[in-house]
Amino acid sequence: MIQPITLLGAGLCFGVLYLRYRSQPKDGPRRTPKQKIKTAKILFAALLAWLTLSFTLRHMIGKIDGADQEPSLMERVVSYLK
Repeated sequence: MIQPITLLGAGLCFGVLYLRYRSQPKDGPRRTPKQKIKTAKILFAALLAWLTLSFTLRHMIGKIDGADQEPSLMERVVSYLK
């Protein structure tokens, strides 16, 4: 389950990004495909880091609580990509 503080932080980040996007001049230069690919790579790396941290913390908390569970498919994929 996602904690409310996580949702609040994500909402704040997306809100700031949206406001920055809206403040850009409309007649500015268009982004090149190379810039779009670079942005996609950065976003993918950020998503992977977030998933890795989330799964690692979940397992650490589970070990502290004494519950040892089998990793899910997504957890195995993320740990493979690390």
